Amino acid sequence: MIAMVKGTLMEKSEGEAVVMTAGGLGLRVMCSMNTLAVLPAAGQECTLYTFMNVREDAMELYGFYSENELNCFRMLIGVSGVGPKAALSILSSTSPEGLATSIITGDEKALTVA
Repeated sequence: MIAMVKGTLMEKSEGEAVVMTAGGLGLRVMCSMNTLAVLPAAGQECTLYTFMNVREDAMELYGFYSENELNCFRMLIGVSGVGPKAALSILSSTSPEGLATSIITGDEKALTVA
């Protein structure tokens, strides 16, 4: 498993993906909108904490600006019916702290992804 990626940010795309170089490799890393917002400009160094999702038909790498966001992602995908893309959408619409508040207060509407 790839636990972390550190390298030069090559580009941010509208598809919530980031291409980075790490050890000479170009990696496509799917990121939440919150992570994309805090990443530096292209050409700058950055670090992403990652989760690798392996399926029969694909291998996808998800990246997060903090270990806290990564842990929230892991908790979300542990919920029945919530896959990595839905979890990423939830984390794109709220911060890890906002997610915790929604869970504590029972705000189901805040957790619903359209």
